[in-house]
Order: sequence, then structure tokens, then C-alpha cells
Amino acid sequence: MPSDAVWTLERLIRYPAALETDVSPDGSRVVYTVREPVLTDEASKFVTHLYLTDARGGAPLRLTYGQTRNAMPRWSPDGRYIAFLSDRANGVRNLHVLCAAGGEAWPVTACERDVVRFAWSPDGTRLAFVMVPPESEERKAARKAGDDTIRWGIDYERAHLWVVHLVTGGAPPATPQNLTPADDRHVGSIAWVGAGRHQPLGIAYTYQPTPSPDVWCETRLAIVSLGEQPETRDLARVASWNPEIAACGDWVACPTAAEPVRWTVKERVIAYPVTGGAPKALAPTPDERPYILGWSADGQQVLVLESSGISSAIYALPLDGGAPTTLCEGEGYVTAVRTNGRDALSLVHEDVDCPNRVCLWPPGERSWREIASPLGADWPLEATPRTEVIRWQAPDGTEVEGLITLPVGYTAGQRYLTIVMVHGGPMSLYARTYVATANMYPIAAFAERGYVVLRANPRGSGGYGAAFRAANVRDWGGGDFADIMAGVDDVIARGIADADRLGIMGWSYGGFMTSWAITQTTRFRAASVGAGVTNLMSFTGTTDIPSFVADYFAAEFWDDPEAYATHSALFNVRGVSTPTLIQHGEADERVPLSQSKELYNALKRQGVPVEMDIYPRQGHGPSEPRIIMDIMRRNLEWFDRWVKA
Repeated sequence: MPSDAVWTLERLIRYPAALETDVSPDGSRVVYTVREPVLTDEASKFVTHLYLTDARGGAPLRLTYGQTRNAMPRWSPDGRYIAFLSDRANGVRNLHVLCAAGGEAWPVTACERDVVRFAWSPDGTRLAFVMVPPESEERKAARKAGDDTIRWGIDYERAHLWVVHLVTGGAPPATPQNLTPADDRHVGSIAWVGAGRHQPLGIAYTYQPTPSPDVWCETRLAIVSLGEQPETRDLARVASWNPEIAACGDWVACPTAAEPVRWTVKERVIAYPVTGGAPKALAPTPDERPYILGWSADGQQVLVLESSGISSAIYALPLDGGAPTTLCEGEGYVTAVRTNGRDALSLVHEDVDCPNRVCLWPPGERSWREIASPLGADWPLEATPRTEVIRWQAPDGTEVEGLITLPVGYTAGQRYLTIVMVHGGPMSLYARTYVATANMYPIAAFAERGYVVLRANPRGSGGYGAAFRAANVRDWGGGDFADIMAGVDDVIARGIADADRLGIMGWSYGGFMTSWAITQTTRFRAASVGAGVTNLMSFTGTTDIPSFVADYFAAEFWDDPEAYATHSALFNVRGVSTPTLIQHGEADERVPLSQSKELYNALKRQGVPVEMDIYPRQGHGPSEPRIIMDIMRRNLEWFDRWVKA
């Protein structure tokens, strides 16, 4: 990096990201988590810590310390306690509780396996949680003896639903009760039902038959009763990807997929009566991918969060099926939204030129207000590169939306080096998120080096409705590639991009599109392929989601090998000349490392300038700070070498 650079990799990796929030029952305080890196001679990891702030603002109070991960803070129903997950004991994530008035946290569970999620009981005396059961003594002995063969597709470790009593005053953790002891389901989301009664009716939960991400379409909703002999009652097939559920009185709301269930799923919220009767389908939302936040205070509306183009939207869906009410839309990007059930919302808001900030939306007010910022006073906010929203037309007339980040010191009329950045998914999208953060392709650092960064949301992206999301079915690398190239032409026509100095980069599906682009055009002087799908056939045979491509192409590869080959970079790789950097996590199960090896070998054997970086321990999304910094550095150097030179 230049010696006078503002957006150094060290600064970007230390960007304090606010990840979660929760607003107290009375709306007077918000607890939130902030991620920070630990970079020592012996460690390279991210940790998260809890902070508490007053609704009126002021200096936040830090609640946790040390090199530990503390996550998912949740207020008790009476506002006296905050429960959270922490790996402070032996690196295993267990339930802990602390007094909101101050003091040290204490463990509520002492489990051998990580607790995944949890929920307070309505009376605050118990906590339900999700966890894989401890390893059996038989399995431990077999592993010790080296007799621990794994039967693929048979031997699963399923997460179960447990409940434990809250202990206080330094007492040892109580013994939790397993409410789903039969090892026939993998539990996901949970919510207590029947609040307001003398005793809760039980706990609603979603489950699928195995932990495999490929069987999400078999997700179901059920209720288990409480007591020594818990009984389970199945409610419905919901076929939703990792659904969030919320209960209010005798109703539980769950996003439910429309039939036929596809990976480009259309969902709407359905309210299921927990005591029997007909479910109620709530109004569809614009993108038909609602994320449930909770219920309104009067129990007559379900609040949901959804992408709306490059922004976020929050809607209220009436229980009577009436039209949605838009509570906010087009005001930047919103995450970590929580409701206290009394119409107060806590959230994290950011925009392209506004770093993340913790906000509170009190009942009756028209919008949220900032109550805390994780950033220090020394953050160089004024140096944030300028980003604009642009729109253009594809060759077939489709309107495409994107974001363009301009170089630091941009002068109108001057043409600049331009990098095209392609998102993953393909159902993901680029949104109005702050640009000076650490990711594989550091936008602010590129802008400081004189690059324009163009991010497109081509057909197949989320946020623009179900039809747009499904517009690349059986057409990967077709209309979506044309959308992206039309964006490149538009930026050139605006007099911004230098047509002779272009690059392209992307991770996951963005890696697919980047590898595809270099087989279709020589317009790019360099490319960076991150964890990209390069061969649809071998990907289908090795990924943890083997139904994915088959669903998109409406055929298995043995039934339509021509379609798989036609849309794979590997089957179109003859004659490629673009210098290409390839990056991949060694432990990636979503897009296996072999996908990058296939591309590397094909390019190398043709004499194309190609380098490949393999990152130990990393899955589909790199998670270690130093490795993320290395990925960023190598991308900057690669494009400087081949595009800037």
C-alpha cells in the first residue's frame, strides 16, 4: 500500500462491525454486539463483545472482555437479565446470563457441544435452546480405537431442542431436558407459544430431516409440549431456507414457500394457529422473501424485513390478510432488527457513505434515530469514496440497477481504470452498505488507487421480485452476463471508464461469472475468480447442495449434459488469454476446491498467466483476519499488475 494511504488493509480489517441488537422490554436500553479482530503472534481471529447503551444516547457500557466470542444477546421478559452465547469456557459456546444492572456473567449451561440459538420462556424462568447432543460413550470409544467410519448420508449429528431452568446466585447450571430425543429431525428456529396463559402451550420449532443444506425444501413446522413426557404435533411443511419464526399468543408466524418449491423460492408469511384450525396466509411482500421480525404489540400484524432493490424495507402484514403497510423503504441498508413486542425496534443502519450505527425506532415515531456508533472518533469518514446509484438497460430492454464507486479525487470527464465486481448467490445482491470495510475485494482501497468499482445486480439477483430472481433459470452466463456487460458499456458511454483498462472479479456465483466472462470476451485485462463454480457437472457431484444446479436447469446432468457443458467455463475455456488470479478456501464444501483446480489446470496448460492461492481452514467464506487481508492484498496487487500497468 502507498505510505500515505488512508484505506490500508490494517484499517479496513479493524472496521468495528455491529452485528446484533436487542431492545429492552421497556424500550429504554439496547444491547448490541461489535466484532473486532485479534491479531497477535499466536492468534488471527475475530471476537465479538456486548455493549449496552441508553435509548437517549450517551457513552455505551462494555459488558464483555477478552479474546472470546459473545453473541446473540437477548433481554429477559422482565428486563432484569441479558442472556447470550459465549465460548469463554473451553472454547465451547454455552448460554450465559448477566444482570442488566451490572456484574459478572454466569453460565446457564455447561454443554460439550455449541449452543446454536435460544429463546427465553415468557415468564423468564427457563430458556429453550438448540444443540447437537453430546457424543455418545460408544462413539468416543470407537474414535479412540480408530474404528470411527462415517457412513456418508447416514451418520448425521442432528441438533435437538432442549430446555433448561435459569439458575442465579452462583448455583451450578441445571441439567437441561431434551424435548426432541428421537434422532429423526434437525431443529432450526424456535419460539415459545401460548404466552399469556397460566403456562405456555409449548415451543414451536422448524426442522428438517438432516443437517444437510440440500434438504431445506423438506423443512416443517411443529410444536412440542412441555413436561416430563413431551409430545410433538406437526403443523405444516413450510419448505423455507433457515426460516425465522415468531409467536404471539396462540399464533405462530412462519415464512412458507409456494409450490412448486424451487431454489429461486417465492415465500409468504403464514400464521398457524397453535391450538388447531385453519392457517392464515398473510399478504405477499414485493420481493416475496420476507424475514420475520416479530409481532406488533396488539398481535394483529407481523413485522418483516426484506430487500427492496439496493435498500431495505420493513413491512407490517395484517393478520386479516390485508395489504402490507410500508414502515420504511429506500433509507439505506438495515440489519440486526429486533422488536421487543411492544412496537419498539432496535437495528443497525448503514449507507454507502455512512458506517454502521446502532439505532432505535421508538413506538409512534416516524423513523429511527442513532443511539450508538461502534466507530472511534479517529475513523476517516471524510475520506470515504463517493458511491452513486446507476441504472441502465440491457440489450433486451430489462432495466438493471447497480452501484458505482468513483476513485478518490475523481474528475468528471476523465476516464479511469474500472473493475467490475460480481456478487454471489446468484440470488444475492449489492446493497447500500458502507464501502470502507474489509471484504475479499476492498472497494475503498481500490478507489484510493484510482479505480472505478462497478457493482451490478443482474437478472437472477434478489430484491427485485420473484420473476427477476428467476430470470436466469437455465440461462447462467446468458442474460445475466449481458446485463453486466451492458453496465460496463454504460459506464464507458458516461465517460467514466477506460474501455482499454477493465478488470472483473467475484466470489462464489461471482466467481462463476468471472470465469465465464474470460471465456466469452477479451475486453478484461485481468480477472480474479474467488471460489467459483467452473464446471457445473463436477460441481453437482461434489458440492453439499447437489440439487442446486439441477433445479436451476430443470434437469440432472445425465439427462441434459449439453446444457451443463454449454454454461460451464471449463467447456468453453479454449483460447482464453486473460491473466487470472484464483482464490479458494481449502475446506470449502459449498464450492469444492476442485472447481478452482480445474480452471487453474486448464489455463496453465494453455500458457495463460494464472496464479492460485489456497487458504487453509477456510470454508466458502474466509473467516480469519490475516487470511482476509492476504486475499485483499493479492487482489489489489493483481489488478495493479495487469490493469494499471
